[in-house]
Amino acid sequence: MGVLIYRLDRLLYANPAFLERMGYPNLHALEDAGGLDALYVEPGVSTASSTSDTGTPVTISAPQVSSEHAPQSPTDARLFTISWDEDSALALIFSSSRMESTEVAAAIAEVIPAPEPSAVGHANAEELGAILDIATEGVMMFDPDGNINSCNRSVEALFGYDGAELVHRNLTELFAPESQHVVKEYLESVKGAGVESLLDHGREALGRVREGGLIPLSMTMGRTRPDGRNFFAVFRDLSQAKKTESELREARRLADGAANAKADMLARISHEVRTPLNAIIGFSEVMIGERFGALGNERYAEYMKDIRGSGERVVAIIDDLLDLSRIETGRLDLAFTSQNLNELVESCVAVMQPQANRERIIIRTSLAHMLPPVVADARALRQIALNLIGNSIHLANAGGQVIVSTALSDFGKVVLRVRDTGHGLNDNEVAAAMEPFRTQAPSDQASDTSGVSLSLTKALVEANRAQFHIKTGARSGTLIEVVFPQAMAKA
Repeated sequence: MGVLIYRLDRLLYANPAFLERMGYPNLHALEDAGGLDALYVEPGVSTASSTSDTGTPVTISAPQVSSEHAPQSPTDARLFTISWDEDSALALIFSSSRMESTEVAAAIAEVIPAPEPSAVGHANAEELGAILDIATEGVMMFDPDGNINSCNRSVEALFGYDGAELVHRNLTELFAPESQHVVKEYLESVKGAGVESLLDHGREALGRVREGGLIPLSMTMGRTRPDGRNFFAVFRDLSQAKKTESELREARRLADGAANAKADMLARISHEVRTPLNAIIGFSEVMIGERFGALGNERYAEYMKDIRGSGERVVAIIDDLLDLSRIETGRLDLAFTSQNLNELVESCVAVMQPQANRERIIIRTSLAHMLPPVVADARALRQIALNLIGNSIHLANAGGQVIVSTALSDFGKVVLRVRDTGHGLNDNEVAAAMEPFRTQAPSDQASDTSGVSLSLTKALVEANRAQFHIKTGARSGTLIEVVFPQAMAKA
């Protein structure tokens, strides 16, 4: 028994017996041939009366099909009205043998397969429509002129219209005047574009809602089929994103203002403090040299040395603080050039050697051969090395060692390592050393002079686009690494 199910001019189902009789390999071939127009369905003649149960007699012929299975004479069939996929449809049925109309009607329920539920991973049009209705993005379909055909509920919520009102409008009417030309140009570009339109990331435009007011939208257009006349657009509300962006921009502006104000205040304080400090240091040097006579007591000479050292320490703190503020505000001028790290380390070790001798510390070096140059600011790189070596000298115990080494990692990164054999720092002491001017623990005399230099050193390292790592242990001392990425090391 051959069966064909259709609705209007759309073919829905055909069983193998029908296709074989008509001479088509599958339903798609029948559709390509013209569908119902290729079958020539005409009213037929029957001796039995036509009812809803027995169907309407028709005649089917397909003379244009060239196949050995094609019918040589018209085929008598009957047309029934059935329910298919929860909607009305027509069933065209014929039998290879002579069957009474009542027998045909009784066999319909067995011949016509009931529509199966959608398999997992597949969805019918109704299910897709339900998905689109709950999607946060608005989806709209329209013709080449921009006349709206359909939309999901998100579009209705965005623009404040219901679906019936939107289908009587043009796409450009939903946008502010200053954005209408953007929408038109975008639609024209989608009409003429081929595969390259897939690389288009959309446009931003101002939508106009029904109650009045504008909303920023992200819009992406396309065709439903490469050569079809239906177009679609996907809209996304950018109101929250724009608000967040504005808030971040305002927060950044306030933060920059506060940082600039702090930098200006520090610059004024530095200018005011430097003058009396320089006088204190200068007069203490004169008194230590006893240029105008003896001080009278040896303790006075020691006091003068302490006064000079304290003044120089305050000047150093002010300089470090100014450098930190310049780095935070982006005012630190860095000139990135190719630097020989080994030569710079050797010169810094020579500068720090007298201090190490006074502290009875041995400085050892282990420099890698054929080390590629690094790209960094010369002044900043020198200050980094001096600060790290000076910090390790303070952390090492008398009679201890400071090991300065360079290496090339397996990933092509240049590494500067400074290690001491001191007692090491605990977690609280490391945190204190990383924050400028944080109050140190009374027992932590070694790191008392290292807090500012480490925080400044870390800032300088990151300003030179390198990485700062600190590792410490109770018996292994403190190891500080400065890692220059591969891109910053020129072979």
